[in-house]
Amino acid sequence: MKETFKLFIGKEIEKYNSILSTNSLSDEDKAQVEQTIANLNEVATALDNETDEQAVEELRTSVNELNERLTAIMERISQTETNIEENENKMENNYLSTKNSVADFLNCIRTSTNGADFSKNWRNVLSTNAVTIAEGSEFGYLPEYVKGMIQDLWDKKADWLSDLKIVNAKGYVVRANSSDKTNANSRAKGWKPGDEKTAQSITLAAKKVVPQFIYKIQTIDAEMKFNDDGSLLDYLVEELVGQILYEEKRAILIGDGREDNATGKIDSIEAIYKGSDATTDSYTTIVTATENSFMLDNLHNLVSQVKADGEEVIVFIAQSAINEATRVAASETSTPLYLEDEQLARQIRASRIIVTDILDIAEVTAIAMVPRKYVLVGENVLNPVLFNQHDIWTNTDVYRFECPVGGAIEGLKSTAVLKPYSE
Repeated sequence: MKETFKLFIGKEIEKYNSILSTNSLSDEDKAQVEQTIANLNEVATALDNETDEQAVEELRTSVNELNERLTAIMERISQTETNIEENENKMENNYLSTKNSVADFLNCIRTSTNGADFSKNWRNVLSTNAVTIAEGSEFGYLPEYVKGMIQDLWDKKADWLSDLKIVNAKGYVVRANSSDKTNANSRAKGWKPGDEKTAQSITLAAKKVVPQFIYKIQTIDAEMKFNDDGSLLDYLVEELVGQILYEEKRAILIGDGREDNATGKIDSIEAIYKGSDATTDSYTTIVTATENSFMLDNLHNLVSQVKADGEEVIVFIAQSAINEATRVAASETSTPLYLEDEQLARQIRASRIIVTDILDIAEVTAIAMVPRKYVLVGENVLNPVLFNQHDIWTNTDVYRFECPVGGAIEGLKSTAVLKPYSE
């Protein structure tokens, strides 16, 4: 029993010695810890010379009292460290939320000669204002106004992209069983004594999604930058963010459109409509409008082809087709009425209607999709990064937004395309 107690005291002394290395110790606490170690050593010495069990128990009580003293010291250290961290965060947040941070940020853009120079200058500004950051992460510490402007624009322009299944990863594999679930060889079976169990068939359709960097570069003449009235940053963010999002939406709905070997082609995003030669497959149903039919009937048929399983269905309608889609008339001579988008959505059993000119490019009337069954993959896929550098040969500033993105249809029969009638 006494040997076990000695081992315990030894471990307590080691613990107290480690506390002495804590930077948050006040002079008073440090003195108390040193005294506690000395007291423990005295207990250990007394224990070697003690044979009476009652005396040993009294020594144990002394150690417990010393531990209570240590607990009080630890609580003070913890509170001190918390206060320090809160003060540091408050200083960082206070600066980045001020107008001065925006002015300093714009000044860094104006005076930096290249991307590395901007990184150094902005890091120095952050350091001067008590914002401590890790090496290479200065772009994560933007003024609140700039971050808010980027996020607001992204949220506004992203629209339905944020409804997709977002996977924050470097890659993803879509796996789905494309076998007919009603087929006798695919269905689960019941077993009875004496029966021999047989394997069911499965057809796995695997699609590997590897994100590709999508970027937009905008050049600004140096003279324009120095004559800027403060609206230049707003313009740049809106232009760069808007163009990236437009390309992502286009790639998802109808594909990139550039030749397969073209420089800059976005090929990491699977298109719902894969071209005029596309036919119905496991993921997308191709529907052709019937001759002399109402657009409303064709749209209703389109949505009925989608297996939503209780999820919302978005229907994209070409800008050129929206008038016909919403027009309602009792006869050829009566005055027509036009449905609101919400009314049209209810008529065709869709959750939402989105009118877009993207479909006009591919001569597609409408596309229906279950957004949660389309996966968008990439690290920080909904948070693009802004870069800046200066080209000394042309005296222009170059601004670049980019983010890694990949995409694929994940749900079987979760999308459908309506093509116009053709003879």
